Amino acid sequence: MFPARLFLVRHGQTASNVSQILRGPSSADDPLDAVGEAQARAVASHLAALNLPRPRVYASPYLRARQTGEAIAAALGVPLTLLDGVREIDPGDWVGRPYSDLRTFSHELLHPAGGLGFPGGESLADVAARFRAALPAHPEPAVIVSHGAALTALLAALLGVDHREAWAGSRFAHANTAVSELEWDGERWRAVRLADASHLPTAGA
Repeated sequence: MFPARLFLVRHGQTASNVSQILRGPSSADDPLDAVGEAQARAVASHLAALNLPRPRVYASPYLRARQTGEAIAAALGVPLTLLDGVREIDPGDWVGRPYSDLRTFSHELLHPAGGLGFPGGESLADVAARFRAALPAHPEPAVIVSHGAALTALLAALLGVDHREAWAGSRFAHANTAVSELEWDGERWRAVRLADASHLPTAGA
C-alpha cells in the first residue's frame, strides 16, 4: 500500500547551497539560512492551502530537511516523522568538489556495468532503493521533505526513467522547496507536477 498522493519537497536553502560545494554527511547539521526559512514558510502555506485530508509529514533527519518539515507539519497541524531512508546521497570521494563538477565531470560517475554513482559513496540506484523502502504504507496523502539528488534518484525509479538520463536532464532538478506531486493508481505512479516552484515569491522573476 502506498499513499494515494505523494508530495516530494526539497528542503529550503542553506549556506552550503549558496557556496555550491558538495559536503555529504558532514552537512547533516547545516541549518536553513534566512532565505531558506522564508522558502519553508512559503511551501508550508502552499501545502496547507491544498486542504489535504489527514496528511502525514515526513523528513530526512538532516537539520535543513527537519526544519523545512517542521514548518510544513505546523502549517498542516500534524506531527513530523523522521525517515532515515530519505537522506541525501553520500558523494564519497567527491566531498569538497563544486556542484559544477556534477555536470562537467559527470563521466566520472558512470559505472562500467551501467548506472551512475559516486566513487567511495552511493549510487543513484542505492539511494532510490532505500528511499523506496522508506515510503510510508498508508493511503493518506504524504509529504516527504528530502534532498536534491535523492529526489532525482527516487523520481527516476518511480517513473521508470534511466538514472543516467535523469541525471543528465533537468526534468527532476528541484530548486529549494520545489514540490513534485505523484498519484498512485494501485499499479503505478503518475506525475501530476514535477519540481514545481511556482509557490515561491521569486518564481519566474
